Amino acid sequence: MSYYVMSDLHGCKFEFDRMLELIQFNDYDELYIIGDVCDRGNKPIDLLLKIMKYQNIHLILGNHDQWFCRYIDRLIKAKSDISLLNRATIQNDLYAWIYQNGGLITVDQFLELDLPTCYDIKEYLEKCPTYLEYFCCGKNFLFVHAGLGEYSNDPNIRISQIDSDTLLWSHININDCPFDDKIMVVGHIPTFAYGKQYEGKIIRGTKPIYHIDCGCIYGKTLGCLRLNDFKEFYIPSTYHL
Repeated sequence: MSYYVMSDLHGCKFEFDRMLELIQFNDYDELYIIGDVCDRGNKPIDLLLKIMKYQNIHLILGNHDQWFCRYIDRLIKAKSDISLLNRATIQNDLYAWIYQNGGLITVDQFLELDLPTCYDIKEYLEKCPTYLEYFCCGKNFLFVHAGLGEYSNDPNIRISQIDSDTLLWSHININDCPFDDKIMVVGHIPTFAYGKQYEGKIIRGTKPIYHIDCGCIYGKTLGCLRLNDFKEFYIPSTYHL
């Protein structure tokens, strides 16, 4: 039995499918996706629907998933009244998601679904956690999309005390992990943002933290980390920016 983590799939279903083949993912394995299945890439809804079919694939919300969930009721209503998404009248946050941060393709594909499937997605996303403290392979892990924000140097912080916006939106440095007794695994910031030497690669900090957003949607790679032995797997991106 193997345990895997990925993050920031952003609609890259082709690369995700190839990764499952590469790691020979099966019914006895467990996979944790640390946020941002939605937006930007060409098949966010197909990707999400595929993930939902697996009992052994688990989604921890990212900021883009939270954005989608925030407006999902409005999107469902828009299926019968598209004026609710009129570009000239929607509020700043909704506009920023749809037209400035890759949400348009998620919206378009969601609106094509039948209502029962829309409600299935709504129910699924509303049940997804914003972090997960998890024990496996003899180690304690913390899966969180973005990081701990101002609490990154507080070893006594309880994750449940941190607001969801911090967990999903904050920026994090390579070694922003306050813990000695657990290993943090985060996404959100593509690893190339930390330096060209990290381009398309998983970063292991000098503290117990792994950064696993390898920038697939930006033309780099999709990365996957196996927690049993910390082996890294990569699929080249088909996106070219």
